[in-house]
Amino acid sequence: MNTESLVLIAGVLLIAFVAVAGGIVALIRQKVVVDQAGHVTDIEIPLLGRFRSNYPSIAAVVIGTLLAFGTLHMTGIKPSKVPITAKVFVASSNGQMRPNVIVGAIPREYRVEQPQVAASHWKEIKVFVDKSKTYGVIVYTPVHIDPETGSTTLAAVYGTPDENNVFEARLELNK
Repeated sequence: MNTESLVLIAGVLLIAFVAVAGGIVALIRQKVVVDQAGHVTDIEIPLLGRFRSNYPSIAAVVIGTLLAFGTLHMTGIKPSKVPITAKVFVASSNGQMRPNVIVGAIPREYRVEQPQVAASHWKEIKVFVDKSKTYGVIVYTPVHIDPETGSTTLAAVYGTPDENNVFEARLELNK
């Protein structure tokens, strides 16, 4: 991240902190706001009790919290990613078959779909995953869908990638 971005993030977080801190101080001091008719509104918050209305203070706390959350969420720390490569071989007596092959990394929700993988050729499919985890890899493709029940039969291979994060899968579609 460049210096200008860090300065901008720090500035927004400082504004958020000042808004939240100022709003909390104003709430503690109980400066009430009275409308033109002279009415004061009471607000009851479960577990915190009853407060006299001080909507500018409440607004400052809410806006500051949203600013801080939004900034931290948008610039959140993301773990570095590494590729897991699935080398896929589709074995089929029908050499013209080009099934869609899905590769997933488990236990996370990483999944890549590669349409029309040619039979009798090796195809590399990469899935980018968090660096700090160990993953199992599943490679599968639908081979038959029962028209009556809608149930799908899959050709699937599951295993663990080698030390180079490569997993070889041979899908047999003739069974």
